[in-house]
Amino acid sequence: MVTGSAGPAGCGIAPPVRHASGEGFRDVMRHFPTGVTVLTTTGPAGPHGMTANAVMSVSLHPPTALAAVHRDTVTHGLLRAATAFTVNILAADQTELALLFARSHPDEDPFLQAPWRPSPVTGTPVLTQSLAVLDCHLQRRVTVADHTLVIGTVTDARVQRPGADPMVFSRRAFQTVTKTPS
Repeated sequence: MVTGSAGPAGCGIAPPVRHASGEGFRDVMRHFPTGVTVLTTTGPAGPHGMTANAVMSVSLHPPTALAAVHRDTVTHGLLRAATAFTVNILAADQTELALLFARSHPDEDPFLQAPWRPSPVTGTPVLTQSLAVLDCHLQRRVTVADHTLVIGTVTDARVQRPGADPMVFSRRAFQTVTKTPS
């Protein structure tokens, strides 16, 4: 008896992997709502940030979070040398802030327009008007396809705007979560 085998008829050979088309995958993922954050870190030139929605909690013990960062971004290069990053979770009324950090104009410094302060724990930029903050000590980097997962132990977690609704991104647009009456 063969158990746990891979491939056709238990031959132990994995079948070739079939991939969905990139456009098909993208179209499906557009229907999966995500939160919107600004991922921040520091580099030789000072504070740096980018809008990110591929962010998630990983564990409660110890508190751990991760973000997926495309290898072609400036942020990716900075996180290769960084020891910390901050996940600034945006509120529904912060569309302009999300767009500000999504732009890739090297001559514009979004930190001149967005109020921030250094984290008292890691020194990474905390956007003072964000809904909530996860300050993370970078523990590990894992390369997956054209992204790197940056995994961090959460050293500080706080809600800065209690009662504010979170920003959500779905179907190529920023949206608001509406509460269903009980």
